[in-house]
Amino acid sequence: MDIIKELEEAKKMDASFENILGSMCTMPHKIAIKAYEMFIETNLGDYELFKGTKWIEDKAIKWVAKFMHAPPSYAGLLTSGGTESNITALWIFKKLGKKREVLVPKQAHFSFMKASSILDLKLNVVDSKYFMKGKDVRKKISGKTACVVAIAGNTPFGYIDEIEEIAEICNDENVFLHVDAAFGGFIAPFVSKKIFDFRAKISSLCIDAHKMGMACIPCGFLLLRNKEWIEEIKVKSRCTHTKFQAGLLGTRPGASAASAYAVMNYLGYKGYEKIAKECMENTEYLAILLDKNGIDYFDYELNLIAIRSNKAVDVAKKLADMKWFVGIDEENKIIRIVLMPHVRKDIIDKFVTDLRKVI
Repeated sequence: MDIIKELEEAKKMDASFENILGSMCTMPHKIAIKAYEMFIETNLGDYELFKGTKWIEDKAIKWVAKFMHAPPSYAGLLTSGGTESNITALWIFKKLGKKREVLVPKQAHFSFMKASSILDLKLNVVDSKYFMKGKDVRKKISGKTACVVAIAGNTPFGYIDEIEEIAEICNDENVFLHVDAAFGGFIAPFVSKKIFDFRAKISSLCIDAHKMGMACIPCGFLLLRNKEWIEEIKVKSRCTHTKFQAGLLGTRPGASAASAYAVMNYLGYKGYEKIAKECMENTEYLAILLDKNGIDYFDYELNLIAIRSNKAVDVAKKLADMKWFVGIDEENKIIRIVLMPHVRKDIIDKFVTDLRKVI
């Protein structure tokens, strides 16, 4: 078989974004794809050879830092996404604080389980209901706590933790606070009044451009309040033209930096605000249809609706047979619908028609 035909046949087995309703990723913007292709061969792991690409990476980090109100003392890393960013943040704070316990909300992303395993950390899980509150943290925080993790847009419900209040508690206790805004970072500033960025007394924040930022996969950012902290994970890179590296990855795709920088500057704050509001309009549209059909769901905060179902797995399997791919959370008895930019009203109409048949 011709290799291109083989690839085409494999691609046909992939789900189409027309039918993907449970993912926090979306189709990248056209300009993001164009920029990615332009820098396809570049390696930011050896940026002395790719100085122009490094320049683009620095500008992309600066854009995100301004967006998240980072102080002048900040440091930033371009990463492969939230998982790498979260692991890296805990790696730094373990080294700085010399402690092993991390407070995480019950709704925390599974990447923190990976971080716990890799870094030999103890996760102290806060039994928060739907999202983490300041009073939840106050009950758990102690002299053993190296870091607290809070979320801006959690995976099950899309809810934002009480980050301002939690930041005050962590500041009083001299404990690092990492904010996982991988999903919410590019939408919450435009649709929520809650402060989750560096205007609160947080220590670090991760945000993914390949989610609501509409850049190509893989692309995330990790921002740190103090640039000196990055020194904790710097190592000599003897086999490259670049003397030092900081971060988990050696080879890093420069195309990701170009993709993010291109789309962030092409859209700008106004462009992202327009997309955010369109996603929220579609979220409200779905909620109205669910109400009309007597289908129960949790109140929404961002562009995510958690539909209640005592048979979430069975419902999701039946939907998959109909070529609808939704998120499943057995513990919370929900199926999760994420209203990303590729989810249009006509898609929502068709989905709800089929959902009625199986729920």
